[in-house]
Amino acid sequence: MQFDTSSLWIYLYLPNLQLNIQQAHAEALSATDKQTTLKGSDAQIVYHPKLNQVLQLNQSAEKLGIKKGMGLASASIICGHLVVSEYKEEIALQALQELANELYLVTSDIVIDEPSGLFLRAQNMLRLYGNLTQYWQVIQEVISKQAYDLYYASAYSVNVAKLIAKHEQQFMSDDKALIQKKLQECSLQLSDIDKKDIEKLQGIGIKSIADLFEQPLSAFASRVSKFSLQIMSELRGESASKLRFYQPAQRYEHYLELLYDIELTASLLPVIRKCLDALESYLLVRNGLALSIHITLFQREHEAITQVINSAMPIYKSAQWLDIVELRFENLALSSGVYGITIQCEKIEQAEGSESDFFNEKSTHVAAMTLLSRLKAKLGEQQIKRMHYHDDYRPEYCTQLPNELTTKHAKQSSIKKPQFLDRPGFLLRAPIPLNSKVSIIDGPERIASGWWDNHEVQRDYFLAESDEGQQLWIFRTLNDKWFVHGYFI
Repeated sequence: MQFDTSSLWIYLYLPNLQLNIQQAHAEALSATDKQTTLKGSDAQIVYHPKLNQVLQLNQSAEKLGIKKGMGLASASIICGHLVVSEYKEEIALQALQELANELYLVTSDIVIDEPSGLFLRAQNMLRLYGNLTQYWQVIQEVISKQAYDLYYASAYSVNVAKLIAKHEQQFMSDDKALIQKKLQECSLQLSDIDKKDIEKLQGIGIKSIADLFEQPLSAFASRVSKFSLQIMSELRGESASKLRFYQPAQRYEHYLELLYDIELTASLLPVIRKCLDALESYLLVRNGLALSIHITLFQREHEAITQVINSAMPIYKSAQWLDIVELRFENLALSSGVYGITIQCEKIEQAEGSESDFFNEKSTHVAAMTLLSRLKAKLGEQQIKRMHYHDDYRPEYCTQLPNELTTKHAKQSSIKKPQFLDRPGFLLRAPIPLNSKVSIIDGPERIASGWWDNHEVQRDYFLAESDEGQQLWIFRTLNDKWFVHGYFI
């Protein structure tokens, strides 16, 4: 989609994404794992083996004299205890997608600029937020949740904003004169113009952006490629850019490679929590809920372990998922160290607004579903059975386990709600004789049923109270014998 050059854009430049992510994971692991040897004071670099260049480095490495673009041999000579990580572009791309997911809640037009930047179209958001300052404050609140090294710039051209930001600037203004002044100070070397074309331009005396603007664009048409000519035109504000806006993926999958192998499941939980935070942001953007997630643990010397984590009710919050994961992982034994984690969510349900009253009993239902989810995670799916209702006046047939129901009754129980809400919370499997003195509170309620299936029942039920204050559900038979059938809790 193409835009005119009057639109205000913001470019977010994140040059050290992989290094920032690794440092954040190291801090999370060190909170629980006392064996962690990686410290923030260690000199760390991210190294590109094919280019033989240092792409990212922390302040400790920079203080020692290591610079971007330096070879590994030179960096190792400067620091003998250098912590080296191989550059993996997919780590940065995944981080950019997650950040775009979070920003999608507060701004509409986002473009991912691989592998280290994001474009935000601010022009159409100014009316919503009032002005650029208020809009930028909202953006900063989202970004501040992540410990990323961030540089940014605003301009009325995507390439101008990108060029200014790549000079490690933190420039935010909608004043065209200030933007033009910042642009004049920029170097051609950091622009998207082809490097070979930059050398050609330098050969004819064009060594800066200011020199580039002194000549008409037609003067360079025969000297540079069409791609470079388009970039130069965009920098001059004479043509607009064509961009593809970001759209959240339909299926969620997040892979995280650990800094070192972890052999204890308890040490994995802080990292999994961060992954679940990313899932929460993804679901929140889509107004979605999930009933099930898949967590795969990749072991160094054994096959991967996949755990299917189910919830009794659709949820999206990471804290709720983590409670269930912790219970499941208590009984999980690892065969060897885990070097990577993947979290997948195959099916997303759309969250719907409820029209029920604020003072209804929804909280009770949520608590029951939360308990059910935890019991299943702790004991296993097969160990948990829920009682079902079906239409029958006889108490012993009104609630049964699923395997005790006929197919017909099972279908009825899944459709209809229980009609006998005044029954005791604890119903005995079989009535027991009443051997203590009680006081009748309410009743009788006569139940005469079951003559059609040879299980005829004729009883008079009462609500009674014992001397200790316990309320009981008792009945009297036709021959005046008394029994206890349940207790109110």
